[in-house]
Amino acid sequence: MQPNFPSLLVLPKDLNELIQSLNVFAPVLQVLPSTVFFVKNMRAEYVYANDTLLHRLQLPDMAALIGKTSEDLFQSEWGQYYTQQDREVLSKGKIINNKLELHTYASGELGWCITHKMPVQNSYGEIIAMFGVSVDVETNNNNRPELNKKIVLIEKYIANHFDQNIKMKDLEAVSRLSTAQIERYFKKIFHMTPSQYIQKVRIEAAMAMLETGLSVTEISSRCGYSDHSAFTRQFKALVGFVPSEFKKSR
Repeated sequence: MQPNFPSLLVLPKDLNELIQSLNVFAPVLQVLPSTVFFVKNMRAEYVYANDTLLHRLQLPDMAALIGKTSEDLFQSEWGQYYTQQDREVLSKGKIINNKLELHTYASGELGWCITHKMPVQNSYGEIIAMFGVSVDVETNNNNRPELNKKIVLIEKYIANHFDQNIKMKDLEAVSRLSTAQIERYFKKIFHMTPSQYIQKVRIEAAMAMLETGLSVTEISSRCGYSDHSAFTRQFKALVGFVPSEFKKSR
């Protein structure tokens, strides 16, 4: 899913002008229950967000958010990771696009999101802020996967074979769909590619196994990875921590 960042006709000269320009889009940004939108300053502090984020963090109003970093609000290793990511965008101009991430909310519940972050420049080409969008990975009530029998076949196949090397030809065979059709339907229903979905299933299984006392090597094997180092890299890329760190954080 491509990020729908507001299009600014004229580059803002400073952060205040940027925030003022966003007021035009505020009514639209506030009616996105499954999408978090926010702006952060050069200190990685929130300066603007939609009500969805306030609700997720159980904050009473915008005043409770302004001036806080993710590290301040989440108060865990997760918050530290989000803030570190923000600072890379702000200091290096790094663009984060279509990143499948695990988010934790004030309730302690874990949920998957597709995250986009990008720096905002002023008319002099200087970075003055950062836009961020996180879209929940969920199915639309009017387009549930169980209603699409072919996608359900793929979903079940992945669930039963995530410990193996799953190839697109396997998914084509079980569903009788072409690669193009599979990719299109996965984007529409799950908002991610088949490859991202397989990674998600494997990492979710690994997180559950980490509670059983199995070694990282054993878990990596059971989740379809050729070696534990590859598993550790993938786990950290998606979750933000290596397996041992994740276990300690729970």
